[in-house]
This record gives sequence, structure tokens and C-alpha cells, in this order.
Amino acid sequence: MLLADLSSATYTTSSPRLLSKYSAAADLVLRVFDLAMVVVSALVAYRLLYGTWVPAAAYRVAIGTTLLYAVICFALFPLYRSWRGRGLLRELLVLGGAFAGIFALFSVHALIVQFGVAVSRLWIGMWFAGGLAMLVLARTGLRMFLNHLRSQGVDVQRVVVVGLRHPVMKIHHYLNRNPWVGMNVVGYFASRYDLSLPEDRQTIPCLGEPDELVAYLENNQVEQVWISLPLGERDRIKQLLEKLDRYPIHVKLVPDLFDFGMLNQSGEQIGNVPVINLRQGGVDRDNYFVVAKALQDKLVAIGALLVLWPLMLAIAVGVKLSSPGPVFFRQRRHGLGGREFYMMKFRSMRVHDDNGPVLAQATKNDSRITPFGAFLRRSSLDELPQLFNVLGGSMSVVGPRPHAAQHNTHYEKLIHHYMQRHYVKPGITGWAQVNGFRGETPELRTMKKRIQYDLDYIRRWSLWLDLRIIALTAVKVLGQKNAY
Repeated sequence: MLLADLSSATYTTSSPRLLSKYSAAADLVLRVFDLAMVVVSALVAYRLLYGTWVPAAAYRVAIGTTLLYAVICFALFPLYRSWRGRGLLRELLVLGGAFAGIFALFSVHALIVQFGVAVSRLWIGMWFAGGLAMLVLARTGLRMFLNHLRSQGVDVQRVVVVGLRHPVMKIHHYLNRNPWVGMNVVGYFASRYDLSLPEDRQTIPCLGEPDELVAYLENNQVEQVWISLPLGERDRIKQLLEKLDRYPIHVKLVPDLFDFGMLNQSGEQIGNVPVINLRQGGVDRDNYFVVAKALQDKLVAIGALLVLWPLMLAIAVGVKLSSPGPVFFRQRRHGLGGREFYMMKFRSMRVHDDNGPVLAQATKNDSRITPFGAFLRRSSLDELPQLFNVLGGSMSVVGPRPHAAQHNTHYEKLIHHYMQRHYVKPGITGWAQVNGFRGETPELRTMKKRIQYDLDYIRRWSLWLDLRIIALTAVKVLGQKNAY
């Protein structure tokens, strides 16, 4: 009955804030629950292995020690932050990192005190796998429950905006499409910098002039105020902040920076000075990117070389027999940070000079390509030696395809933000390639589209996206007809 009454509330009145009202209690319950899951998973593993719920003395000591490390790791990791509007996968990765840290500390402890002989390693393995699975299922269920409540209007934060500009409209559309985030823009206070929208597109009601903001806050429940004014309006923004001093609500600045060509923008603090990162690659954005990407590259490259070395040996013999010259073709390319490296491929053309200022792309029926080389290019087998580039650290398995140095010099003058693709390592395959933009680019618009996909990859990177691109490469790219 209570939930029925709450879900019937509308956004025009103060939304039910049960979860936020009791957030401190909910945080404590969640912390206790996580610690309880560590103990419960240990007892379940012991029951499955030994048929009893009462562990032996050594096992009780192990559980107690691990519980102490759980308190430390769960507190050190940003696990109990507000996850409103953040992806479930990121929360589960943080949870997995904290849980792995617990057992890493326990393993070091057991090694130092020679504790490993007193307890079963199989039990520890079952405990770790079972505990992680229980916590992941619990967090997933909790997230689904909260998302459902927020989509029904429960625990929705009300937001008012000063100024109606492009960033606010983009956020508003996103929140309308994703009600589970639990935020609702109830209206805006007009400024002379607002967008000029026709009445049929005025999806956010106007609440008056900025001078009426204080009166509105006195009579309405609001959790957040967003200020969307030009950065040059420093004095006006300062006046608004002074008026908001007496209200303990969140105030956010929503600057209009879309014309700045941003890439993975974020905020941070250096000393006591807030800083906005306008452009950065995945390496700068997240340490997780560095570790996960490097580990994935090395594992995939080593696995591929172990499987494909007989094929690569056969291709090398075929290249040598097809025309005079070396087996491998090495060409200068730009990599991470614009630094040059030599990319390796199986040679598919007759030996020629490509060191001039203008480098011609391979075209259909190109006379420089040998018959065997044409087969290699169609099947993408000429790219296999780039696995050595991956092992050497100059390339990744997945990333923007490296262009010849001459092409970079040419296109960076014609395409906006072209060089931003060098914020990450180049790849053997990429997001643009699996979307059909591979091979010759006779028109400038084709290259522009390829660059759009490259930058989209940098913004959206995840391990899952990399695995998806690798799978799509095998299905779509290999044998694609536009590779010459």
C-alpha cells in the first residue's frame, strides 16, 4: 500500500525520497550485508566440501582473518559511493576488485604465517568464486530494484536549471529516455543566452526569471540547481551562488563546451584547484584502461601466435616465391601520442619507393600488387605480423587503424579533430573497420566517417567492446571486398 501511494506521486509535487531520506541507514545495511556475504559464502563452501556448517578451528581463524581484510578493502575501494546514473558494469568491476584484494591480502598473510597447510585450497577457491557470485547477484538485484522504483517516480531528484542551453537539452533528453537514473528537470529560469525553441519543442517549462529562483526554492522541494550560463558570465554566476548559500542543495555548473572538440572530458582537483579535462585518451581517463587493455593485448597476441605460426610460416614462403624482395613490409606510422613506429605486414606489393611526400593508397586492380598479395589483402592475412607490434607495445589488437605518416600529414589539415585518434594505441582492427570503413578512402567524406568511428571507439571503450570488435572482424572484415 505504501509503495502504491508513493508510485502514484507525480513530478510536479515533491517526489518520494524514501531511499535518500534513509540513505545513511541503507549504506550501513549494505556494508553489513557485504561482510555477511563473505562469511556466508565461506560457510556454504565448507558445507559443500565437508557436509557440516560448523568449520574447524583453523577454518574459523581463516574466516575471521579474511573478514578483517574485507573491512579494509571494502572501505578503501569506492564501493559505497552514489551509483545513481552510473553503469552497473563499473560498479561490479569495483566490487570484483575489492573482493580480489581481500583474497590477495589473505594469500599473502597465509604465506607469511604458513597458514596454507591448515586449510584446503579447494575450499578457498570455492569460497572466492561463490562469494563473488553472491555479491554480484545481490548488487545486480539491488540495482534492478532501485531502477524499477525510480522509473515509477520513487526516489527521483528534482532539478531546476538557470539557463536553457544545448548541454541541458541533451541531459534532459537522456533523463527522459532513462528514468531509472532518478533525476527530473522540472523547469528552467530564463536567461538572455537561452536556446530559441518553437513552442512545440519546449519540453522543459519556464519557471520565470533568475531573480525568481529564491522564491521558487522557498515554496518547492528541489534537490539540485544547475547553472547553464556562458563561462564569460562569471559575475552573474557568482551572484547566483551567493543567493544559494542558505540552501543546502547540490549546485552544478553545466558549461557549454561542445564546440571545444572534447574527448573523454572529466573533472578533477589538483591541489585545491578544480580542473576540467577537455581532451584525454583512455590511458589518462582510467588506470583500469591501462591494465585491462595491456593484459588483453598480450593474451590475445600470444594466443594468436601460438595458433597461427604454421600459417604465418606458409605465408612467408608464399611471399618470398611470389616476387623478389623481403617477406615483411615495414612502414612508418603514427602511434600513441603521435609518436612514430614501424608497422609490420606481409609484403603484398612489388618492391617500390614509398618515401616520397605523397603516398598513393592501394586501389582496385593496382599494378603494384602481386597475385599472391591480392589474396593476402582480401583475406587480411597480410596484417598478421602486426601481432609482433602488439607484443612490442607499439600497437593494440583493437584500436584506430594506423595511417601512413604521409596520410596523417595530409588529412590532419582537412578533418577536424583528426589527430585525436592518437590518444590511444593504433590497432590491428578497429570500430571503423567492422562498420565497413576499411581499405581505400577515395572521398574525403569516407575518411571523415572513419575518423568519427575512431573517436567514438575512444569515448566508448570497454573490454566488451573490444571483444565484440574482434568477433565482428572474423565475421565481417575477413574477405571484405573493399580491401585492395
